Amino acid sequence: MIHRALVSSLPALAAALLAPAALAAPKFLRLSYTDATATSMTVTWNTTANVAGEVQFGTSSGTYSKTVTATKLQANAGLGYIHEATLTGLSPGTKYFYIAGAAADGFSAESSFATGPTESSTCGNFKFAFLADNRPDPIFGGGDNWPQIMGQAGAHKPAFILNGGDLVIDGDKIDQWLALLGWTEPVAKSIPFMPAMGNHDTGPGSGDTANYNQIFALPRSQGANSSGTEDYYYFTYGNAIFVALSTDSFKGGSIPFANQAAWLDAVLTQNPKKWKFVYYHKPTYTTEVLFSISHASNEENQNAALVPVFDKHHVDVVFTSHNHWYERFEPSACATKGNPGSGNPCSVGAQNYAGGTVYLVSGGAGAFTIPAFLCGNTAGRAKCSGDHHYVLVDIQNESMKVETWGAAPQTNQVIDSITINKPGDACGSIPDAGVDSGADAGAGGSSGSTGTGGGAGAAGSPGGGGADASAGGNAGTGVGGAAGISSGGTTSSGGSTASGGSSTGGKKASDSGDDSGCGCRTERAPSAPGLGLAALAALSLVMRRRRPRTLT
Repeated sequence: MIHRALVSSLPALAAALLAPAALAAPKFLRLSYTDATATSMTVTWNTTANVAGEVQFGTSSGTYSKTVTATKLQANAGLGYIHEATLTGLSPGTKYFYIAGAAADGFSAESSFATGPTESSTCGNFKFAFLADNRPDPIFGGGDNWPQIMGQAGAHKPAFILNGGDLVIDGDKIDQWLALLGWTEPVAKSIPFMPAMGNHDTGPGSGDTANYNQIFALPRSQGANSSGTEDYYYFTYGNAIFVALSTDSFKGGSIPFANQAAWLDAVLTQNPKKWKFVYYHKPTYTTEVLFSISHASNEENQNAALVPVFDKHHVDVVFTSHNHWYERFEPSACATKGNPGSGNPCSVGAQNYAGGTVYLVSGGAGAFTIPAFLCGNTAGRAKCSGDHHYVLVDIQNESMKVETWGAAPQTNQVIDSITINKPGDACGSIPDAGVDSGADAGAGGSSGSTGTGGGAGAAGSPGGGGADASAGGNAGTGVGGAAGISSGGTTSSGGSTASGGSSTGGKKASDSGDDSGCGCRTERAPSAPGLGLAALAALSLVMRRRRPRTLT
């Protein structure tokens, strides 16, 4: 079975990645926000050698007028040296090209990114994606789904990607992090990647000693009731605020999570935005089913502290994961209804978005998913699906569309959609700050084939090929358009690149395709409904992380 083989081959993959020649030059480029999203960008990468690093960048391909020296961390054994460079003083809504590395060991191939728009409390046009639980499972595999699913999400040109955690199986294991970084780089080097910590991501230790915290450059929580770590943080973009919380650390306070809740309250008060989003791993509301292969609601008793803050500030959407399927609940306001600690949602009406918060469970980014026949009937739940998936949010000033897309190995199509309107603001036309995934998110060909076309890009939207898409593959052409994954010596390519708008990320269609494609595999995981109950019971044994975190 390919998935068993994938998991068993991770140590060998890690050994290859750790070889001096493999990491002598920059490896695993990834973007994130640690400062103002309109005027800065943080670039992170790994090397084996103890060398200095820098980022050279500019607004024209091949011309780098500015240089920023990176900081360097000798990370946990096996991760080598981690370099971070925050580019500041950038222009809002602008495409930049960059290379990272040093003269001693060489520079990366050119990549690109877009800065966010000038911020507003009311107006803004952009897209972002949310997806989570991409880790491969020890029994059923599934890790090879992640680069395809992330590529499919990236082909929509989101400005950034949020992840709800469970990036790896065991956060102590360096080989798993290296595999994740290799799978993630083709998209994350062009589209900022902002994760929240899952229960499988912890260790060793906590805070700055944990692999998760060393690997990702994220904002640190500051002020009263902050942790001083990156375990929970926030950033603002356009007319929205995004807050990542941790349900696996810093649980302290007068009631569980009271300190994080107080910090969240202050952050939302100090950053008034039209749209408000919170994301974390363990669900506020969900459905527990047979053999406990799905977890219960309010597993860490977080609801009593957090839900009153959501209701007070009318958070629009709370994204969670942990359970490997998709659930959307009707707008809920349990604190307003006098029962903030409830493990069941308190519906205020199926479409009363002005009166409550939409809670999503989205755990379908690659790991085994719970089959839909186990969805059952849950009061206040509007939708349940067992498909792999990602969530795409499109904000157009006072209107927001939330679409959930089925993803590899299922059909890449919309499986759920809602639209929320907040009329009342006079907003002019603001350029779309989304990025095209270009070559950085293209699906490459398998051995002996040429990779062309973007990973599941919509017709007419930029996709992208890329060089060295997979072992033995020829260089991709960088042509955008409809989704295409080549295999078996054949070539699949999309249509022409869309014009107009502010698009960045990846190389132009006319470029030779120096950036690598996503290395997507064409093999498909077995569909969940075909699994027997014995297999489901076995899976429940690996769904839970054993080591508790004791930070308060």
